[in-house]
Amino acid sequence: MTELFHRLRAANPDLNIMAVGDPAFRRYGRLLTAYDPSEMISRASQILPETEGVAYEPSVAALEAPSIFNRAIAQEVFGGMPMQVGWCYGQNLALDALEYHRGSEVNVCLTDVVLLVGHVQDICWGGDERHGQVSYDTANVAAFFAPAGAVVELSPWNLHYAPIHCAQGGSFATLVYLPKLTNEPLTFEAPKVGESRLLFATNKWLLAHPEVATLKAAGAYVGLTGENITVVAAPPAV
Repeated sequence: MTELFHRLRAANPDLNIMAVGDPAFRRYGRLLTAYDPSEMISRASQILPETEGVAYEPSVAALEAPSIFNRAIAQEVFGGMPMQVGWCYGQNLALDALEYHRGSEVNVCLTDVVLLVGHVQDICWGGDERHGQVSYDTANVAAFFAPAGAVVELSPWNLHYAPIHCAQGGSFATLVYLPKLTNEPLTFEAPKVGESRLLFATNKWLLAHPEVATLKAAGAYVGLTGENITVVAAPPAV
């Protein structure tokens, strides 16, 4: 494992950051080692915008143009379902929220990243599933380091949000493969009962942390309890 991984672990002794290749990650998804993403990494790196904060675009035409890698993911991971390719990039060190989808998400890591993940089975639905308080304790979140070049499948039962950048003064970038229309605005008003209370965008069920005012203002369901986990970026090598 890289020296950066060890510096990250040293900077976050209470977080127990593991490698995405660790068997513990199988609860949340899998590392896809049979695919060569180099063509897509090269294509994306030439056009990756700069930003402050976190940017996400669900569908980018230049990334969706045909490639051997895109065809393999569409056929072998998504089973021929319509697929979109976008990206998430910028600077981020905080959990802020957790989301899940009906269908896998594939991340191609353009940079080293930390993924903060959970499992939908750990969501608490209260005594009344339609009207009870929905919550998820962030003490259940696990942290995994994924190196640049890794191809990571987040299973449908995986809870996740924006990746974390690893080095002080650095940034992160991942390609994001999802079932088509995921994360696009809803075309209907979701009923405020049951699981639909969490429906924040198309195929996107989300639990926000109460500290994140922007998500609360946008109508996100506030359901994360416990600490809004913040990762300490690794200091420069001595």
